[in-house]
Amino acid sequence: MSTLDFEEPYPGWAQEDKGPLILTTISVLTAVSLLFVMARIYSRKISLGKLGVDDYIVIICIALSLLYVALAGVAISYGGGRHVATLPREDASKAIYYTLISFVPGVSSFTIPKFAVVILLAKILDPSRWHKMIMWIVSILYLLLAVGMLVINFAQCTPAAVQWGGAPGYCWDRKITVDYAMALGVCSALFDFYLAIYPTIVLYKLLLNWKKKLALSSSLGFGYCAAAITCYKCYTLRGLLDLVDFTYAVDDVVLWTNIEGNCVLIGACIPTLFPLVKKLFGASALGDDTPKASGSTNPIATIGSYPKNRKHVRGESQLDTIDGDTKYIILEERPSHNSTTELRAEEAATVHQKSSN
Repeated sequence: MSTLDFEEPYPGWAQEDKGPLILTTISVLTAVSLLFVMARIYSRKISLGKLGVDDYIVIICIALSLLYVALAGVAISYGGGRHVATLPREDASKAIYYTLISFVPGVSSFTIPKFAVVILLAKILDPSRWHKMIMWIVSILYLLLAVGMLVINFAQCTPAAVQWGGAPGYCWDRKITVDYAMALGVCSALFDFYLAIYPTIVLYKLLLNWKKKLALSSSLGFGYCAAAITCYKCYTLRGLLDLVDFTYAVDDVVLWTNIEGNCVLIGACIPTLFPLVKKLFGASALGDDTPKASGSTNPIATIGSYPKNRKHVRGESQLDTIDGDTKYIILEERPSHNSTTELRAEEAATVHQKSSN
């Protein structure tokens, strides 16, 4: 392929380049995700003093997103986003190679964060044993599907270098790869919808002030946005069928893969940011006008914490925000009622004393 071996289908065709816009977009979105991850880590530190498994998962995910942007940037530097006929053969080969390699952290970046969301929902909503088991079975099956996508990404050609023109060989019908990617996209969208609908239904049944209900349901239900993005990304997968102009056609997939991953990652971070929001704007930010218990030295609280010295009851929603020193409970669902009641610290202590007796 030389820069002279083509005829323009229409004026300006040879100058078309989606690369810079795509690189700018995914860089900005990943930077925003990085800020959310940093806020999550800081929020965890000031509320719990340590990080949990889901926090480390989120850290791994942002590292994968950064790696994805780096690899996509390299591909774009070699001509990704431009028509393949306008590129020298060597540059076209490298652009395709780095694009295919980038899908490894790309697919991982929207798959792994779902585990952080599942862990979070299991903590704060405390589903039944069977429900929790189903959640993890679905998560693992989805992970296996995603791994299968990565395997197919390279196994579809023998040898794999055929895809970027590095060796002679043969490839499967490209439609097999696209159909599998579509199936993965549908499963991803359904999983995202489930992770959004489940907490929404639970919160709808709770008697909270509207600010808290809106904040919690919107943050825990961020999966609606991720699911919608996944559906649109499935539409862009048609670009994978274009073998003639792959470097230009595939860039929409590159873009929406990153958008999906960042959306899921941000959604995994938002529900954990209440301690930071409370520190910056006060408890009234979410409509909490309940006064602090006297003697409290740490007004920071977190969603999903368990009250100290309080026996955890299976099936009881743990939508609690607890002060580290005073065990000040802002939200708690009493096991004897079907609603959530705001309790002052003194009332919580009374309930605890009665249950002990």
